[in-house]
Order: sequence, then C-alpha cells, then structure tokens
Amino acid sequence: MISRLFGFDPARPQFYPRGLNLQVHGLRGLAALLVFVFHIYGMATLAGFWPAAAVESWGFMYFGRHAVELFFIISGYLIAGSVQRHGDARLFLIDRCIRIYPVFLAIHLIVFALGPPLHYKWMSGIAPAAWARAFVENALFLPGLFDLPLAQLNAWSLSYEAGFYLLCAAVWAVGRRLGRGAGWAVLVAATVPLLCLYPKAAYFLVGAAIQFLKPRLGLGTPAWLRLISPLWLAAMLTVATVNETAPLNMYLGCLPGFLFFWCILDGGCAVSAVLRWRVLQYLGTISYSFYLWSALVTFPLKRAIALYQPDPSGSWGAVVLFAALALPLSLVAAHLSFVWLEERAGQALRRAVRRRQAPALAAKEKEA
Repeated sequence: MISRLFGFDPARPQFYPRGLNLQVHGLRGLAALLVFVFHIYGMATLAGFWPAAAVESWGFMYFGRHAVELFFIISGYLIAGSVQRHGDARLFLIDRCIRIYPVFLAIHLIVFALGPPLHYKWMSGIAPAAWARAFVENALFLPGLFDLPLAQLNAWSLSYEAGFYLLCAAVWAVGRRLGRGAGWAVLVAATVPLLCLYPKAAYFLVGAAIQFLKPRLGLGTPAWLRLISPLWLAAMLTVATVNETAPLNMYLGCLPGFLFFWCILDGGCAVSAVLRWRVLQYLGTISYSFYLWSALVTFPLKRAIALYQPDPSGSWGAVVLFAALALPLSLVAAHLSFVWLEERAGQALRRAVRRRQAPALAAKEKEA
C-alpha cells in the first residue's frame, strides 16, 4: 500500500537503471549526498546551532560544496553524447526543457507564492513589479550567471547547465550547417571568454572532452591509475576548496577530475564497488529532485530549530535532530517528485511533443 502511494516498485528499472554506466550513475548519487551533507553543515552554521567551536575544524565539509562540479563533469559527458544522438538542436533543447522544468517550476511557484508573506530573504516587502521581474528572471535561469536575486539557492547550478545546453545546441547546429570546422570555431570563440567569467564551467568541458576522446583514442585505464582513483577525487575537491575565490584553482581541479572520471568509466577502480551500491544507484535516479527539493524541505526545519535552540553557541543535539528530520523528509519529497514530475509528467510531455512532430516527420519521409 505504501509502495502504491509513493509509486515505488523496487523491481522497476527506472529506480535502479540498467543500460547506464552504473559507476557514473552512482557518482551522481554520491554527489547529491555530498551536497546535502554540506547544506546541513552550512544551514546549521548560518542559523547558529552548529557548535561554534567546531565550525573551523569541520571545514572539510566544504568538499560537499564542490560536489556540484562532479555534476558538471557528468553533464558534460552525457550532454555531449545526447546532442549527437538527437541529431537536431531544437529537439535536443525541447528534451532538456522537459527534463529540467517540471521539478524546477513546481518549486519556483511555491517559492514565489510563499516567499513574500514569509519574508524570505530579498522577497520581504518586495514590490509587485520587482516580484514579476524576478519571477521571469529566475524562470529563465538568469540569476546564477548574472548579478540578479536568486530565489532557489540551489538553482544557480541550473543556470550553468542551461548555458551549457545552449552552447552544445549552437555548436551542433553550426557544425551541421557550415561544417565541423565552423562548429569548433564557435566552441572556442564562446568558451574562452565564458571560462574567464565562470571558471566552474570548465568542469563541463572535462566530461565533454572524455565523451569525445575516449571512443576515438580507445585507451584503457592502467590498473595503477584506477587503484588510486580516490586520490584523484580528493585532489579535485581539495584544490577547489583551498581557495574558492581563485579561478586558477578551478582550472587546476579539472586535471584530477579528468583522471577520476576516466577511471570510473572503465569500472574496476577502487571506488567502483561503492558507486554500484544500491543506495547510491537510487540516489542517482532521484538526484535532481533530491538536489532541489532538499533546500525547500530543510529551510523551515532550519528556522524552527534555530528558533527553539536555547544555547546561542550551538548544540550537537540540534544538529543531529536537524539531519535526522531533513534526510527522510527530503527523500520522500524527492521520491514523489521523481515519480510524478520527472517520470509521469515528463513522459506525458514527451508524448505530446512526439504527436506534434508526427505530421512533420511524415511529410519529410514522403519527400524522401
């Protein structure tokens, strides 16, 4: 009965996907978990109930902040392949919108409806015109790339994702119309200034480069390189964390990130067995919903615990309570979101797109 309510059947491949690279899928789940742990630390610190004496000594929690770069590597790898498989820039972008918007818009509407009356950050006392402008700006994923008010704090990364989708579509369209050389010219002309402005975006190129190089070079990964793969992951996260304001650190982190991702693609590395754990496969499946909904779920919890936390210097009891409530509630919200918004709404939208495309495809076949 519970499984029917939540739409969950453990035997269904949607939850433990087959046909995907299980290491990559598990890495997505691990990245989502690391980000969640960092948000527990960050929210508890900002709200004042993380023990003040332990804030500095637990600085390694900032590794989770840079697990988002793992998402960027995965996206670079998968999206570079996806645009080729679609073979059409417009259909590729439609598919990306169907993938991203159902979950995002559900939270978007909640935040903009409840934000002003709950005095949420910059929405407190906001004028109607400014509210409408921010509503549109956030719906178009502009704040993560431009100095604009951000409503869903986790959604800054979606701005990077959306920009990468547009770049991939543009490169593919130009390459198909004017030739591969023109496509490469667009890629170089766009990425050089963009990487100067947004150093984190370099991690998309890591995944895209591996997608492009690996089948062409046909190189296996040496056993010794796979054996020390956890060191490459630790090096990437450490370099990115040491000085977050230094763009050079972002670029330097790309090299160990490249080596780590190359290792896990082949499997048989030191972390392959961990990445294939069923819990990480499941988290990989719901990772997008988990990433976005966890921020919305934990926000009222953070406020409530901060309000009733008696010790101004913080308390481990409050932290444990916060984590113990935040994780299961976030998982339930993410699971329901995956079933109803990602899977069912997504499938319905894809069917609608196919119906609209059917006459045009039939006409093309007739002409051919």
